Amino acid sequence: MKRYFNSELPRYVFYVRECLNGFSLQVLNTDRDENYPLTPAVAGQLLVTLPDTYRLQSCTREAAEKELDRLADLNDWIEVN
Repeated sequence: MKRYFNSELPRYVFYVRECLNGFSLQVLNTDRDENYPLTPAVAGQLLVTLPDTYRLQSCTREAAEKELDRLADLNDWIEVN
């Protein structure tokens, strides 16, 4: 499972999580151990740049991870091993 973090906000980890309708992009606040969907509103609060064609949910894990990789490239996130 891929996970990324922003070096300027290391307490937030971005990853893919299974949900009712497939897979969605999520944010984990490691200070509070809380998960949030990476909606445009949440992205705005965290100063995350979203492309115009952003998809919060995907049918497959592979498609969701591809979207996560795209966001990581756009925002200069670092992959967590």
